[in-house]
Amino acid sequence: MTNQVKENQEKKKIPEIPAQHSYKAFRIMLWLVIVVVFVIALMAVIRQARTIARERSLETQVQTMSSQVRKLKEESKQTGNIDVFGRYFVQAYYDTNQSGDDYKKSLSKYLASGVEAPTIDNAKGTKTPASVMMWSQDTQDKTTKLAYLVNYNYAPKDKKDDKDKTNGAEIIHFEVVNKNSKYSVVSVPYTQYVPNFKSTNAKKATNNLDGKEQVSATIKENVQNWLDKTFLPKYIDSSDITDVQYIMKNPALLGGSQKYKDINEVDVYKDGNYLIAKVTVDVEDAKTQIDSTQEMTLELRKDGGNKFYVENLKHTLGK
Repeated sequence: MTNQVKENQEKKKIPEIPAQHSYKAFRIMLWLVIVVVFVIALMAVIRQARTIARERSLETQVQTMSSQVRKLKEESKQTGNIDVFGRYFVQAYYDTNQSGDDYKKSLSKYLASGVEAPTIDNAKGTKTPASVMMWSQDTQDKTTKLAYLVNYNYAPKDKKDDKDKTNGAEIIHFEVVNKNSKYSVVSVPYTQYVPNFKSTNAKKATNNLDGKEQVSATIKENVQNWLDKTFLPKYIDSSDITDVQYIMKNPALLGGSQKYKDINEVDVYKDGNYLIAKVTVDVEDAKTQIDSTQEMTLELRKDGGNKFYVENLKHTLGK
């Protein structure tokens, strides 16, 4: 057999792949690669879109909360400022132990134009405030109605003996206008007799849910741990409102006048979608270190895991 014949026979033994079949396989592989790349790219775009959406949502929440914090701080500042102004005015109003002209001059710093100061030239005695306490405050637009409870010591001018001195109490009312964070008394002040509100016949406010079925021991333990480790130390000790901004519907603080020590007692009840916690807390006065207790009723809702959110808080065990 010649070499040429052998070569022809070997060539016949090797199968040949048709060109059309090879091209079809290549197209399938190409489309698979394109689909995989497209899916990966699409997933990346979706992840990026979700990330951007979360970032925008967080940014919106931060802006909203920052705005709320600024508003709370501004309201707190305005309320505090007007109260300070009111107390200074009350002290000046009762400072009648001076000449009439000097009295009117000292009082004119607080009075709006046209509001006249009392005439004290014929005064038969002086009332010296022993304490001044806010009685009520009602703000409408830029006008605020203020009322202060004044406990005073009265001394007749024509008698110097201590036995002639007496004491009393009255409520002084007046209106204040806030203009560019500056205040003026715009109404003539008047005083009111203090009625007797004292009574020893009433009973202490107690747990109005006493005797009702409580939650399981596990839920109670979760609530107590959250109150003890998270909420109460911030609410009682802190003076920064942002510490409770995320865990209270109506953020408020006791501001550090007392120090949180421990939970004395806690009862937790189910109320629809909420939990009602009746809590007795041991605290210590920040300056005198005197121990006392605080009683609170908290309306809570679950906020993921073993975390909670304070929908409402009252400083009483009763309703």
